[in-house]
Amino acid sequence: MASRTLYIICLQLLSSGLLAQRQMVVVNVESKVPIREVIVSADNGREMRTSWDGLFEVPDSFERIDFRHPDFEHRYMLTSELLGDTIFLIPNTNALREVVIYGERRFDKRMTSMMQSTPQQKLDAVLERIKIPTGFNPIGFALWIYDLTMRQKVEDRQRRKRALKDVRKQEADYEQMWNSLENNSEEALTRK
Repeated sequence: MASRTLYIICLQLLSSGLLAQRQMVVVNVESKVPIREVIVSADNGREMRTSWDGLFEVPDSFERIDFRHPDFEHRYMLTSELLGDTIFLIPNTNALREVVIYGERRFDKRMTSMMQSTPQQKLDAVLERIKIPTGFNPIGFALWIYDLTMRQKVEDRQRRKRALKDVRKQEADYEQMWNSLENNSEEALTRK
């Protein structure tokens, strides 16, 4: 009796092993990183997506299997080409990696609340966003006095320093050219 149940258990394990589907992984050919959300479709009409780690199960019988992903080149393989457990996809260089859309939604909650509020509430909301400081600002006053009295003088002084630096650089270049001409003329005189 025990040998009979053991025989049945072994037979079930072998048959389940024969019927089990093979698990494969889809990876990026450049970075060797698994690719998620690849649409894998077989010619028998079965379609599946790869999981977060790029895994999928190969159907029992098929002739051709297709791999599609927006960021990668479309690829198909025949049954005879599936030798290993890894499928490599080539990145699509013409695909956009990310699309950024600027702007606000048309019917935003803030807009609807502002449209339903009174004009005084609208003004209060605008003033609250602006946050205008009230009272005397000593730093602002000091900067205003500096702008009136010193800014033009400081800018003029900096402009003169830059011009003087340019003139000195030009004089050094002329002096170097003059020295090279003198050396060339002295060499010419010593050769004669």
